[in-house]
Amino acid sequence: MATTLRQEQFENGVRLEFKEDSNRYFGDYYRLRIEVRCRVVIDAVLFPETADPAGEARRVRGLLGEELTWTRHLERMGVATADLPVVRAELLDSFATSAYPYLRSPEFPHRLLAGELEKRKQARRPFRLVK
Repeated sequence: MATTLRQEQFENGVRLEFKEDSNRYFGDYYRLRIEVRCRVVIDAVLFPETADPAGEARRVRGLLGEELTWTRHLERMGVATADLPVVRAELLDSFATSAYPYLRSPEFPHRLLAGELEKRKQARRPFRLVK
């Protein structure tokens, strides 16, 4: 069962959850696995340039749900029991150093929404047999 390590909320509305789902796979060695889940609530704030931000938010929630979720996994194999706290801290620090500037950006929620809407458009193309 996954254990919640920590949760964070950024000023741009992004919420981060860190959950550990590690397991012992051989003797004293573990597969250290941390799931990072980024959540953004679909709200009228994401649509400042539309004539009806609340209506646009309702329409998009109908397509994508109440919130957008972006998930990444941080993983390290072969970690000895004694090294688990140190390696866990290294993985979290490395993620924070590389991803936090991007995730804290005021544009991130808008870019995530645009990417999800684009994926939705591409997924709706009909299948066509080619002879």
